[in-house]
Amino acid sequence: MITKSNSYFFSTIVLLILLFPIISNAQYKPTYDLRDVNMVSPVKYQIDGTCWTFGTMSAIEGNLLMTGHWAANGDTGMPNLAEYHLDWWNGFNAEFNGDLDPPTGNGLTVHMGGDYRVSAAYLARGEGAVRDIDGQSHTPAPPRSGSEWGYYYVRDIEWYTAGEDLSRINLLKEKLIYEGVLGTCMCYSILYIDNSTFTHYQPDSTTDDPTHAISIIGWDDFKTTQAPLPGAWLCKNSWGDGWGESGYFWISYYDKHCGQHDEMGAISFQDVVPMPYDNIYYHDYHGWRDTKTDITEAVNVFTADNGELLVGVSFFTAVDSVDYTITIYDDTLNNDFTNILTTQSGHIAYTGFHTIDLTESITLSFEDNFYVYLSLSDGGQPFDRTSEVPVLLGNKAITIVNSTASQGESYYRQDGQWHDFIDIESSGNFCMKALTELGISFEADTTYGHVPFDVQFTGSSEHTVDTWSWDFGDESSSSSQNPIHTFNQRGLHTVTLGADIDGNFRSNTKKQYILAIADTIKADTSFGEPGESICITVQTNNSAPLSYMMIPFEYPGDLPLTLDSFNTNGCRTDQFEVCEMIHMDPFNKRYFFLVRTDNTGENPSLPPGEGAVLKIYMTVSNSAVESQTAAIHFDGYNSYTPILFSDEISYTLATVSSAVVLKGCCRGIRGNVNADLNDEVDISDLVALVELLFQGGSMPICPEEADLNASGYLDIDISDLVYMIDFIFTNGADPADCY
Repeated sequence: MITKSNSYFFSTIVLLILLFPIISNAQYKPTYDLRDVNMVSPVKYQIDGTCWTFGTMSAIEGNLLMTGHWAANGDTGMPNLAEYHLDWWNGFNAEFNGDLDPPTGNGLTVHMGGDYRVSAAYLARGEGAVRDIDGQSHTPAPPRSGSEWGYYYVRDIEWYTAGEDLSRINLLKEKLIYEGVLGTCMCYSILYIDNSTFTHYQPDSTTDDPTHAISIIGWDDFKTTQAPLPGAWLCKNSWGDGWGESGYFWISYYDKHCGQHDEMGAISFQDVVPMPYDNIYYHDYHGWRDTKTDITEAVNVFTADNGELLVGVSFFTAVDSVDYTITIYDDTLNNDFTNILTTQSGHIAYTGFHTIDLTESITLSFEDNFYVYLSLSDGGQPFDRTSEVPVLLGNKAITIVNSTASQGESYYRQDGQWHDFIDIESSGNFCMKALTELGISFEADTTYGHVPFDVQFTGSSEHTVDTWSWDFGDESSSSSQNPIHTFNQRGLHTVTLGADIDGNFRSNTKKQYILAIADTIKADTSFGEPGESICITVQTNNSAPLSYMMIPFEYPGDLPLTLDSFNTNGCRTDQFEVCEMIHMDPFNKRYFFLVRTDNTGENPSLPPGEGAVLKIYMTVSNSAVESQTAAIHFDGYNSYTPILFSDEISYTLATVSSAVVLKGCCRGIRGNVNADLNDEVDISDLVALVELLFQGGSMPICPEEADLNASGYLDIDISDLVYMIDFIFTNGADPADCY
């Protein structure tokens, strides 16, 4: 439940001045297109004046592609969000305004306008974004919510402009590259667009306001438009792929509004994640509508609807480069807030909406008041109030959207005293929200182990629980409050605790909470000839995402080998930036390798999976003879042990030994299935052959050793087993000679 709680010389000089930001920031390529890296969702077709919803969702969908959170959440295909759910349920229209009772009256006309501030309010209070398959309907209105719907939460929304002299154009380019598609606007008019080239330019000297919202997906510093200078943004429209260049067109860098409008110029919807919160407490239903610039401190008062955990706070900043301090208080005394539960500070780089995770979660009790304090170093405190909302249709129309407030909801400090904000702004509330998880929680005595391993779970709640229900993520469950569960299946397991509390079912899910490890490191047996270079391919099957791995490598035995080189080319770790040898002991035939994403931890980790992670190249000495072999071990030596490092933990793993042997390794008679260096045929070879035939054992280092009757190189069957039994126990004939 979401709780309510807005001349040539002159021309040359001008050209150099205007192009200076581009020339002086040449680290970015002159052209860029997010489509080239598959980071743009398909072009859609809007109905009526809903362009702003399509610009919003295009940017959010782009960020979901950039982060991979759409696919990671189990949603298939390209990200596809419901524009018309935003259109109907944004809370600013005459059909529905959740700040009023009844929730109808004045406001925008559905399908006929809106802007990115409206989108931000809808997203910040947790009303959306929802998937197209859940809440998409132009007419009639889609349902407002659904228990099985997929919701996505936008943690940060930032507003940028390129600057009149384009001094900040590289900021926009940077955000395009790293955060994805940007929302923007234009004044669409035949006065400004060339429909033969699909290029657009509105001079700054004109007075027309924006009439259309689109999104930026790339740029071309040399693109010629109607503007006097080259350079243009590549934009995505929402009029279908039959318009423009398959739905795309160009807007000059020097356009009056695109990349320049204070509220619609360039908006980045960042860190989009599946909805992580059970409750969002707020009083600013319409988000950031104005700013009280003469204060720095504000407090919002909330009352907990459940026993739950306060895990985050969100707020708006009205300017760039702001230091913030968040403090959670538990009580009041003598016109002040007392009993600090937690406090933390930080820095916000850009104007917009921001979500801050608390470093210490706070337990809230049912119907208890709690107080969210926010100090902002610059720009004042953004707030919601009854306001005029522009209609993005080009007719300069505005509409009044009513907000409401109550006594005791928002306070500000001025001249050393706290004041109720309603006393000076009757419909005003400050833009701070409290983000919580339900008051049902659980812990585990360990979150990882080598299978099989037992985990003691402990469930708890602020309320009396009628029944408990656990889902351990491996098709097992329990109805005990504090069960012990044995994990046998390797991988990351999502654990859910549910509880019936006074007839209401609540649940707490911890995604990929338990890491069940059955990871190994191994290499296939390599075969070589004297003087030949061989490649030993090291493989892992990792259960968790890996940021780096430590790999010991030993090759004892009498086969003389020389280490030539090592790399990750063609491996699952090909994109890793670090592949180093951090210890070497060639006399004892030992080496220790480090393979890591990078030295800063910024690159993505290696996903769970199986396959090659390192290639080691060695040369067999020309002096090698057929009777020699080298065993390959990864189990470590001295303090050098095999360790995999995930994002949160490090762990050792099982090792599987292999070998390097000369081609034609079989000597004398066959039967040395276990490849012991004495070339003896004994009971251990019989065991190895039984495992091969009946228990899924691996092929011997020299496969022909197992073909005792010489029926064929890999024609190994029960007759070879009989042959060996006769030879060992009944003085049967010698096995066939090696080739």
